[in-house]
Amino acid sequence: MAGGATTRITAGRPPVSAASLRAVGRPLLRARTLPGPLFSDPGVFEQERDRLFRRTWQCIGREDELARPGSFRTVEIAGSGVVVLRNASGELKAYHNVCRHRGTRLVEATAGDGLRGIVCPYHAWSYDLDGHLRGAPHMGGVEEFDRKDSGLHPVAVATWRGFLFVNVSPRPEPLERSLGGFPARARSYPLERLRRTHRVEYEIAANWKLIVQNANECYHCPGVHPQLVKLTPYRSGEEDLRTGPVFGGWMDFVDGVRTLSPDGKTARATFPGLSATDLRRVYYYVLYPSNFLSLLPDYVTLDWFIPVSPDRTRLVFDVYVDRDEAHSADDAMGFWETTNRQDWHICEMAHLGSKTSAYTQGRYSTEEEVVHLVDQYYLGRMGWLGPKG
Repeated sequence: MAGGATTRITAGRPPVSAASLRAVGRPLLRARTLPGPLFSDPGVFEQERDRLFRRTWQCIGREDELARPGSFRTVEIAGSGVVVLRNASGELKAYHNVCRHRGTRLVEATAGDGLRGIVCPYHAWSYDLDGHLRGAPHMGGVEEFDRKDSGLHPVAVATWRGFLFVNVSPRPEPLERSLGGFPARARSYPLERLRRTHRVEYEIAANWKLIVQNANECYHCPGVHPQLVKLTPYRSGEEDLRTGPVFGGWMDFVDGVRTLSPDGKTARATFPGLSATDLRRVYYYVLYPSNFLSLLPDYVTLDWFIPVSPDRTRLVFDVYVDRDEAHSADDAMGFWETTNRQDWHICEMAHLGSKTSAYTQGRYSTEEEVVHLVDQYYLGRMGWLGPKG
């Protein structure tokens, strides 16, 4: 799909010319990169929240983080607070973290156990873990007030092989559809058995799209990641998922390298059932627009992109190993701490440049074919490029 067949401007009013968007929709060798205002305009950011992040599944971690009835976690999804929990029967539930009385945030803690109910800290309206309103002081005389219609607003929650997803859309698409071809690629990996060893949160002074673009190319690797290219050549591998909503592929290890760690070695056992080919590769996939999953022979990583503003992105980074693995993943975390910070710094530099008066739409390298596809996919999802005709 190097050609790209999107040329017609459709819904919405982006703060750039129709011609500049059509330039992104050209075939790769004639295309131009995204216009600068799309990285910084507050109106664009609000439309992205509405058209992308409030309508897609977001992987927030693993379901075993909510191990027992009463376990809970709170997250922010596109400006909406969400509380995810296990009810008394052990079922996963999720709700908007908003009281039905006057909209007060209900649960302040980020995570915990032993939750038996939810009580609003303002006027003490109370709810059970199935979202039903149980108590509303001094509401007995209020006309046409029905407790049955005043429960918490539900949020869709689903799991896939131990990963936990939420979607704040009132009409979410099936999770399986949003995973595209990724389940087939990950079939050999024992994802149900993973346990988390590390979680790090980063604050990045860059627009989220720059971070997604960065994840979909290694054109930058020789200059930005000298230790990475010693382990896996930047022009190795291939992209095998290219049409969305999942993008990515693999890179090959050099001879003697077993994983991505400071020295390419590992004391961890490799996952059982992997082919000889998988043992020589690292797989990278963006689950658009919110996640980035990497599959290695002995561990898995998950990035969760959380856009905070046009100029700032929060990123939660997790490392997972097999639940029976005795060796820590400190070496893997050390490798990624270096690599991640290299990426975040260059993304911040790119963001600064995109805001200047000198910025003009650039050209894609032939090493950035998937970035071009991702940018076209973004414009299509935003309603700014439609099918040719």
